[in-house]
Amino acid sequence: AGILVCRPGNGSSCKIGAALKGGNNAEHHNHNDVGSYVIVVGKEPVVLDPGGEVYTARTFSSKRYESNLLNSSGHPVPLVGGQMQKTGTDAMAKILKTDFTDECDTMEMDLSSAYPVNELRSLTRKFIYSRKNSGSLTVIDEVAFSKLTSFESAIVTLGTFEKKTDSSLIISSGKEKLLAEISSDAGALEITSAEIKEDVHGNIKPLRIGLKLKNPVEKARIAVKFSPL
Repeated sequence: AGILVCRPGNGSSCKIGAALKGGNNAEHHNHNDVGSYVIVVGKEPVVLDPGGEVYTARTFSSKRYESNLLNSSGHPVPLVGGQMQKTGTDAMAKILKTDFTDECDTMEMDLSSAYPVNELRSLTRKFIYSRKNSGSLTVIDEVAFSKLTSFESAIVTLGTFEKKTDSSLIISSGKEKLLAEISSDAGALEITSAEIKEDVHGNIKPLRIGLKLKNPVEKARIAVKFSPL
């Protein structure tokens, strides 16, 4: 399944927990969500996978993945060349590396098989969960193409966000806040936001925060470090 749950540990000053998912896109009640993750601060899921929709006939039809809660655009995973993830067992995260210590957990996965993009040469996602001080989760996407291609990562929340600087956001949900520090080695990023307009369980629509490179690239690295405030 490629699932890792990270917890602070007894007596730790770390304030966050995380759940990280590899898996594949042909699972029971599948969502196209290879590489998804959830970050909880205290008891509040501040950054998350938005979950399922209210079931309709569409949910269990050939139009299932028209839903932006079930397709990958509604999850905190990349858009590659403007393409979402495909469905099927071959769209599978390959776990490349794991390293678990009392202080830090690391998991790296290959996401390239999930994207039907001919120009895509490689795409990895590395998660680094740190229990140091109040804790952090760093999500690092590295991509390579055979020619200039667009690339975008994403964050999903049920809360709100504000820009702190051109390269950092404060994401708020309930009484909790996360600082998201964003870096790129491939030029400037455009930060966008869009409500996921589907019939959800509850009154709050999820918000997708896009982290899009302004220019097409042949290689890029985007890192987001989440720390509690």
